[in-house]
Amino acid sequence: PIVQGLIVSWGGFNRFVDREARQLFFQMRLWDQSELVKNIQRHYEHLPDQLQAELPMRRIWTLVDEDM
Repeated sequence: PIVQGLIVSWGGFNRFVDREARQLFFQMRLWDQSELVKNIQRHYEHLPDQLQAELPMRRIWTLVDEDM
């Protein structure tokens, strides 16, 4: 059987864990807080309605300063 895992840490990971995860790229993924938020935003519309109800979010549009 294929075993895969996702480890989420709001506080990030140390170098040892990052190195091990790179060696096990196809078996294990590490998400820190920015990766977690990015993926929730990216896939939010596809989450089940019940989960969206527990994690209510609304898209907000803003202008971007082109000089940045």
